[in-house]
This record gives sequence, structure tokens and C-alpha cells, in this order.
Amino acid sequence: MTDRLKSMKRILKVQDGIKRMADWRLAEAERERAEAAEAGRAIAAFIDREMLTGPLATAAVAQSGRLGEREAAAVLRAEAEALRDAMARQKLAGRAVADLDRAERQRDERKDLERLVEAFAARTPAGESRRD
Repeated sequence: MTDRLKSMKRILKVQDGIKRMADWRLAEAERERAEAAEAGRAIAAFIDREMLTGPLATAAVAQSGRLGEREAAAVLRAEAEALRDAMARQKLAGRAVADLDRAERQRDERKDLERLVEAFAARTPAGESRRD
């Protein structure tokens, strides 16, 4: 295996690690978004249960919840974009490794064929011709 193929395989391993980290960050962002949404619902339920009245209090809680969900959605979009980028880089590195591996196999096959042709040519004397 050539040094170039070895280094490309190492790059592919790194890209796999980056993709796993992006997957983890996306799952973590989703969990945090769900926790924030639950906290917003809990606050709204508390205000409703304790009869903290006033349309202003209710509107503030509702607006706070909407803003929190919007912020969480933005984080999720950013994490999803990072995941797509990591997957694209991983695929690109995988294709490069496959291409390099195929080229190396073709080169080895070509060398083997050349050796066979040379061995065959060495076996048959040049001055002799076949008579059918």
C-alpha cells in the first residue's frame, strides 16, 4: 500500500470521526431543544395553575416560549448543516480512497501482466517461427 493510500485512509478515519461528532452534536441540540420546550410549557402551566393573572404575563410567557423554540430551531439548522458538510467531506474522502485503491490495483495488475509477457517472450526464441 502506498503512502498516499495510507494517508487517504487516515483522512477517511478522521472524516468518519467528524461525522460521528456532528451526529452527536445534532442529537444533543435536539435534546436541548426538547428540554427548553418542556421548560416553557412548565412555566406556562405554573402561571396558569397559580392564577398569575394578566394578559401581559401570559403573553410574555408565550413570547418567551416562541423565542426559545425559534432559537433552538436555528441551532438545529446549524447543526444539521454541519452534519451535511461532514457527510459530504466523508463521501469525498471515501471516493478518493476508493479511486486511489483502484488505481493501485490497476498498476499492480499492469506490472503482473508485463512480467508475464516478458517471461513468455523470454521462453520463445526470437529467431524461431511456428509452422502450422
